[in-house]
Amino acid sequence: MTTIYGQERKLYVDNFANILGSYTLEQELFEFVETNEIDELILYDLHKVHKRFPLGDASKNQLLADFICKAKKDFGVKSVSASGETGDFFIKAIHPYNQSRENELERFNVYNIEYEYWNKKESVDKGYYCETYLKNAQLKCNRENSFNYFISSLQVMKELAKDDNMDVEIEAYVGKYTRDEVDQISAHVDKLLIHDYVKDPKYSYVYVKDRLNYLDAIHSHIEVSILFSYENNFMGRWLQRHRFQEAEDTFHTELAKNNVKLSEHLNFSGFTYYNYSWFKRNKKID
Repeated sequence: MTTIYGQERKLYVDNFANILGSYTLEQELFEFVETNEIDELILYDLHKVHKRFPLGDASKNQLLADFICKAKKDFGVKSVSASGETGDFFIKAIHPYNQSRENELERFNVYNIEYEYWNKKESVDKGYYCETYLKNAQLKCNRENSFNYFISSLQVMKELAKDDNMDVEIEAYVGKYTRDEVDQISAHVDKLLIHDYVKDPKYSYVYVKDRLNYLDAIHSHIEVSILFSYENNFMGRWLQRHRFQEAEDTFHTELAKNNVKLSEHLNFSGFTYYNYSWFKRNKKID
C-alpha cells in the first residue's frame, strides 16, 4: 500500500500461535491484510510457536514458512517481522529459523524487539523484566540497567543481521526515551516504531512531538513509524468510524501545520497499528 506520502502500514498480529495452522483463521487475517493494504506483519507469540516446534528445524518449521511465503506471494505483504523481547530469543529461535530456509520468501525480513525499558514498574523488584531477565543477568533491577539490557539485545540483533546470507533489518518499539537514550538506540536500529497512544489523531502530533524533536536533534535518518493503538482506551473508538487513511492524513496535516522542518528532517516511513485482535473484536471495516 502506498499512500499519498509514499508510506507503509504495519500491523501487529497477536494470538499468532493460535492462528498459525488454522486455515480459517489464517484466511481471515490475510483477507484483513489485503482489504486494509497492510505492508508489514509483525508477529507476536513466536516463543509459543517455538514450543510447538523448534523454529530452527527445517523439517518441522514448514508451517511457518508456508504462512510467511503465502502472505508475501498472495496478499501483498512486503515484509514479515519477528517480534521478541531479548537478543537471546533471536539467537536461539528466530535467526536459526531464517538460516534454515533457503527460499527468501519464507524468511523474516525484520527482527523486532519489544522490551519496555521505560516502564519503571516492570524494571524494579517484583517487576516482569526484573524477575525474568535482569536478575538472571546478575543486574540490579532499575531503569538504567533495564535500558542497558535493551541496548545489549539490540547489539546482538544487529550482529545477527550482518549475516551475509540474510537481508534483515532491525526494528524497535519505543515509548518514552531521553535524547541520550534515542541516540544510543539509533546506532543499532534501522526502524523505530514510536507509540502515539491518543484517542483522536488530531492530538497525535502534540503527543509525540518531544520524542520526534529528540530524533531531529541527533540528526537521525532511521525510518520512523508512528504507532497507533486500536484499544478502546486509545484510538479504537475513533477508528471504528474512520479509515486508516484519515488518521494518517490527520497526523501529517498536524505535523506540517506545527513543524514543517521536522517533517522534512525525519525519515517518516509510515504507520503501525496495534493490534489485530482489537480490530477483530471491534469488527473493523475499512
